[in-house]
Amino acid sequence: MQIEGYTPLGERHDTDELHMLVSQAVVNFLKAERLGANKKHVDKVVLTLGNLRRNGFKDLGNSTLFVPEGRFPAGRPGMADMAVYAAKSYQLRVYGGIVRIKGQSVFLCPEGAVKKQNKADQAQLKRVAKILGEHHER
Repeated sequence: MQIEGYTPLGERHDTDELHMLVSQAVVNFLKAERLGANKKHVDKVVLTLGNLRRNGFKDLGNSTLFVPEGRFPAGRPGMADMAVYAAKSYQLRVYGGIVRIKGQSVFLCPEGAVKKQNKADQAQLKRVAKILGEHHER
């Protein structure tokens, strides 16, 4: 499974629940944060996303490392709102959501951020939902 501008996160096995694709911007963001004071937080986020790829949502229901941020407009007429999730550790976030591509479930991660306030950036969450909506097949 490949989308232009996105790369798989880790190696996908036949037993994995989801495909996991991260944008090049997220890859660059995580590399940069790993070089600074957020190395352990980057590692936690990557482990959380790997767990999601392998097991789906089953083990993440009560996790503080993976949280739903809400549903936001997909940006396409007639399409339902997209659920946006955050894989997080401390203030480091990678935002994404489930889309269907070629009939398969894919967790797509278009953006990452270091939160500066307690509340998530609503404009960023809406932007992520719109990107998810662009890739989701009807």
